[in-house]
Amino acid sequence: MQLDEAAHILGSADFFSICNLEQRRMLAFAGERRGLLSGETLFRAGDVTEGAYVLISGELLSSRSEPKDAKGVSITQPGAVIGELALIAKKPRRATVVAVTPADLLLVPRIAFSKLMQQYPEVAQRAASKIREDVGAYVTPLASAGEKISGRR
Repeated sequence: MQLDEAAHILGSADFFSICNLEQRRMLAFAGERRGLLSGETLFRAGDVTEGAYVLISGELLSSRSEPKDAKGVSITQPGAVIGELALIAKKPRRATVVAVTPADLLLVPRIAFSKLMQQYPEVAQRAASKIREDVGAYVTPLASAGEKISGRR
């Protein structure tokens, strides 16, 4: 994959909008392209991976390991970032991700993102803000639902 092509792919990912073109090129240079066949597992719940993945093409299914019959979330949008928190923290994955169709992804290694944040502190600040914003988008509806369930509303 050409460096500019990989940087363009990162540019299509909402999370990496925190980086300018040169910074995306640096991450693309460190990145690794990964192809999956239909039915192949990207990672399992409990695995600790090297970084985050950006979907280039294909369809993935993300599902919790428990309960076994739980429905998963389909990931089809090119530029979707899978596991952005893995760019900052070396923690076990909470879900298993499997290719529904053949899929093409770009791995952005945590070590490369960490070096980028050290070199460009503004990227670290923007990453923290972006993660807070993304987590807040999930927490607010959950808190509201919790209040409704507990009868506070």
